Amino acid sequence: MHVSLVSHGHDLLVFNALLTLAKSLPANYQVTVWLTFNLQEPSLETAVDTQVWPFNLRKIHNIIPLGFGVNHNQAFIRAQQEGGATWFVVFNPDILVPADAEAFWNSLEHQAWPADVGLLCPSQVDEQGQPQDFARRLMTPWGLAARVFSRIVGSPPSGAAKSVAAADWVNGACMVWRSEAFAALRGFDERYFMYCEDTDICLRLQLAGWRMQGADLTVVHDARRNTGRNWRHLSWHIRSMLRLWGSRAYWAYLLRFKLL
Repeated sequence: MHVSLVSHGHDLLVFNALLTLAKSLPANYQVTVWLTFNLQEPSLETAVDTQVWPFNLRKIHNIIPLGFGVNHNQAFIRAQQEGGATWFVVFNPDILVPADAEAFWNSLEHQAWPADVGLLCPSQVDEQGQPQDFARRLMTPWGLAARVFSRIVGSPPSGAAKSVAAADWVNGACMVWRSEAFAALRGFDERYFMYCEDTDICLRLQLAGWRMQGADLTVVHDARRNTGRNWRHLSWHIRSMLRLWGSRAYWAYLLRFKLL
């Protein structure tokens, strides 16, 4: 198994994520973690270098900050060059893996998952154990407006799906990819710098005949939602939404699965 995690000044969040992953792994489990430094972080690098990890840790240093998709794609390419494993895991720095995840990791090696499952989707809860809206319905302009209004008034998010089976896409915070599927899709669309690349790849996955499936694993997602607090993130989100709504994958999915 290969794991990709990117730090963009996340420091302690990344270190804690790595610690929880390390504690959750079965003994002698073969894992390589690709840690991408999107910025220079000497303190984090020193911390990870002085820690003894139960996995192979590979570091990638970017000359300039790169987008979400580019970072995980380059980790996947290096993983394949080193010796591709069946599964490729995309983690956010704010994901904490429970100590009882050992059974799930073992299932990746020993369980015969259906051949058409390209993406396994762990459930996500916040630090208080409340479910997060990681499984979502297809975003439309009117649906996004309803979602924003729901957040303002404190109502449950309007775009949430009841389950992975009922979802059109899942967020990119914790994705367990079948490497074959990720390679067939050529990874994330790198034209999205941040936001909506997870929506896009989930739509393309299903258009290509693969399925998403819920996983018997619940992770803590300490989500740091910046769109409503940071103008730069908001501008990225708006541009990504416009790109998504103008994409061939979006309209092909809408026509095949929603309108026909």
